[in-house]
Amino acid sequence: MYDSMSGVTVVEVAGTRAARFAGKLLADVGATVVRVSDAEADTYFDRRKTSTRATAAELLAGAEVLVTDLTDAELAEIGLDPAKLRERYPRLVVTLLSALGRTGPRAGLAAGEAAMQAASGFLHLTGYPDREPLLVPYGLGELQLGISGAGATAAAVWRARTSGTGALVEISGAEVLASYVRIYGAVGTYYDIELVRDGRRAPGSGGRWPFGLFPCKDGYVALIARTAPEWDRFLEMMGNPAWSKDPRYTDARAMAIDYPDEVDALVAPWLSAHTRDELLDLAQRYKVPMAPVRRIDELTADVQMRHRGFFETAKVDGVDAVVPGRPWVETLASR
Repeated sequence: MYDSMSGVTVVEVAGTRAARFAGKLLADVGATVVRVSDAEADTYFDRRKTSTRATAAELLAGAEVLVTDLTDAELAEIGLDPAKLRERYPRLVVTLLSALGRTGPRAGLAAGEAAMQAASGFLHLTGYPDREPLLVPYGLGELQLGISGAGATAAAVWRARTSGTGALVEISGAEVLASYVRIYGAVGTYYDIELVRDGRRAPGSGGRWPFGLFPCKDGYVALIARTAPEWDRFLEMMGNPAWSKDPRYTDARAMAIDYPDEVDALVAPWLSAHTRDELLDLAQRYKVPMAPVRRIDELTADVQMRHRGFFETAKVDGVDAVVPGRPWVETLASR
């Protein structure tokens, strides 16, 4: 049973996936989400929502939440000026999502996914050092903005129900992503390294080698063995190769910053002789932080996700299709 937001009516007026994803997450935990849109419903974003031909203005009298990512001008055109709405419906939670925020000198700029990733500093760390920055695919910014919007909305609803006063929740996608970039900034400061794009490695390898994606016999594995004990266990896992006794390969910082490709070449033959599952078994045995990089087409068969019931079946053009479900398991407390 998923009913944390049961009894809450949400009016969703979406122009991008940000508001649609926020609405999806709220519907996933029991809210009645009424989708106001001329666009065709999407199997993933909209399957638990109710679509309507009514206008948002007509629905708000019976709603507790309005979630939207339309611009202020677009909202004004359909009679949804946020300030006036809060005057008319003082208990209403109005959640406004945008790429750069609705106040400040850049508030009026036309901006979307690329602007969010660029303005946050995210792109500075994505791609190869000798190439242009790369956008993280699949609309990461919009989806993260939607997650923050759903969480903030749920908190505002709880406060509104206890205090009797609604709220204006206003979230910038660039600020959401910038909060993630902050983590890398802290790493750079701690290790005294310059943060640059570093391809398949984490920026600066966290100051120590190894930290990144490495090819193996049937794909890639993620390997993060930055502490001295982890590095020693990884060497033991490889059979303590002769080169590991060379002092050059005991300086984890120099390996990460000065000659990572050289160390990659030493490790590559051993990794290439093992499959991802074999490496996972070895990593568990030797307590090395390593995980297989799953392909998209492998996810629906993943035993862990199947056990937790992550995937759901939905009708797509009349045919059953497997789609991602709720990213959590919710259990009601026993009384």
